[in-house]
Amino acid sequence: MAEAQGAPAGNGESLTQSQMQGIHEANLTASKESRKRAELDAQLLANRIALLKQEEEKAWKKIEETRKRANEITELRTQNEQKFAAKEQFYKAKWESIRSAQTQNAYNRDKAKAVREATKQGLMDARVTNAHNAKQQSHQFLLQKKEREAAERQANMERGALIKQRKEEAKRKLEEERLAQLEKFREDYEARRAQEELLRERTDALVAKMEKEEMELIQRLQNTQTVQRNAYEELEGALGQTAQQIPVSRKGGGGGKGQPRPAA
Repeated sequence: MAEAQGAPAGNGESLTQSQMQGIHEANLTASKESRKRAELDAQLLANRIALLKQEEEKAWKKIEETRKRANEITELRTQNEQKFAAKEQFYKAKWESIRSAQTQNAYNRDKAKAVREATKQGLMDARVTNAHNAKQQSHQFLLQKKEREAAERQANMERGALIKQRKEEAKRKLEEERLAQLEKFREDYEARRAQEELLRERTDALVAKMEKEEMELIQRLQNTQTVQRNAYEELEGALGQTAQQIPVSRKGGGGGKGQPRPAA
């Protein structure tokens, strides 16, 4: 330190700056090394943390798989127990069904035997009853046959009488219709003949009236012709007298103006 203080001011100042720069670089280097060591430690720590997390995830995955497997085993055990219980129940029900069927079969056999015996006895009784009924029915059928034959004979007689009556009624009806038709024809003929006679009388009266009218017209025509001839004769006489008077007048008067002319 004493040497440093006894040195020139310019040199001392220069060494101090160099030292300071070295110190700074050393400090910077130390800081970088410290940072690198810290970064390395942090990286190592991060790697360890990541590994721990992976291990934790693996552990939890194994735990989940173990739990899942345990649940599957539990469910499988439960299913097996249920299947076993169901099988036991099935065989128990089957055995009960077999026992019930055997009991029912025995009851059915006894019942069928009783029914066969009752049926056999019933058939025997029915044969006896049927034989008796058949005998009664045969007698009844014979009576019914006789009654039916008598009824048929009576019905045939009544049918024959009815047919005969209907034939007679039909014949009488035809005769009545024929007579009615003849009467109608006669009435029609009389009506037509009366109509023709009436028309003839009307025609004769009309002819007589027309003949009378004709005679009257002829007479009137003759009278008219006579009147017409008389008129012509009077006209001719008048014309003759006029022709005679004209020359006399001309000779006497010389055609004077004071005398009147004869009428034309």
